[in-house]
Amino acid sequence: MKRYIPYLLIVIFLVWADQYSKLLVVEKFRLYEKLAIIPGFLDFTHTRNTGIAFSLGGDLGFWARTVLFKILPIGICAWIVREFLREFDNSKLLAVSYTLILAGAIGNLVDRIRLDYVVDFIAVYSNGFWIFPAWRFAIFNIADSAVSIGAVLLVLQMLINKKKSSVNVSKL
Repeated sequence: MKRYIPYLLIVIFLVWADQYSKLLVVEKFRLYEKLAIIPGFLDFTHTRNTGIAFSLGGDLGFWARTVLFKILPIGICAWIVREFLREFDNSKLLAVSYTLILAGAIGNLVDRIRLDYVVDFIAVYSNGFWIFPAWRFAIFNIADSAVSIGAVLLVLQMLINKKKSSVNVSKL
């Protein structure tokens, strides 16, 4: 059991950092208020997301949102814990991946259960310069970042596994 403690501490820290940052944003910013952190690239902008990524499903009815955004994520979190325990001895990269995804899922789930929406505030964008076009990315939070990094690590592990299996097949 001791070997899981560092991963549990990562989950606890990320959920705390996510919830604390959201609390600060809600306390210090009016809804849609912006603060330029790196002008032309990074702002803090207080928003609410009633949907999932990119606000998808935010206009669904109460029961659909309850099932899809509150009940289903609890099951997904349980599945992630099961996969973490199952794969822990096989791949530390997978263990870290599942840890980050779990922390992010819990962080946003806490918002959904408590508020019925997720507090987002990190806005990354470019106003365009020289030959580069202007662009904006969806506003997100620390939990979203953890899920995204965890997903990238998960894909990386899949690519590593694919490479290993193709090397093993070519040796036959």
